[in-house]
Amino acid sequence: MDYLTKPLKRRRIRQFSVNMRILFGIPLTGPFPVLEVLDRIEDFFPQCSYSVVMDEQLPNKMMARCVPNESGGYTIEIKQAVYDGAYKRRIGAYLGFIMHEVCHLYLLLKGYKPIFEIAFPNNTLPAYCSMEWQAKALCSEVMIPYKESIGMSVETMIRYYCCSRAFAEFRLRI
Repeated sequence: MDYLTKPLKRRRIRQFSVNMRILFGIPLTGPFPVLEVLDRIEDFFPQCSYSVVMDEQLPNKMMARCVPNESGGYTIEIKQAVYDGAYKRRIGAYLGFIMHEVCHLYLLLKGYKPIFEIAFPNNTLPAYCSMEWQAKALCSEVMIPYKESIGMSVETMIRYYCCSRAFAEFRLRI
């Protein structure tokens, strides 16, 4: 499901991706250390955290999610299998799922919150007003820097940035 939020254009997403790398102290080029940032999320966003939950606690096709917490911030909940796959096996898709939620957290804190409490089926909202598209686009830009990756093949992106094929293909489309 997806939520309507205020518009966000690609140009601004690219600025946010640079801002995120600067905020987290990550060079503007090269792979993004998703797990290092995740482990320090509370240092950057004091009322935010992450937790690893049993796989059964989240719906089947949901790998992770970002939810409001009692501190007034957000908590990223990650399925145990996803967390283990990212940490132990460095699976690009799992790293992407985690980074996607970090991007949701960042965007929420920047004011890109749901306008309505009504959820829409995926792909029914204009991309620039879709919370899911915005997080996916920001995630691909943070994990695969735009200028650095111009002209790279999908296979090169997968190897160099430790991302999934889907993320690399999405990055080429935006």
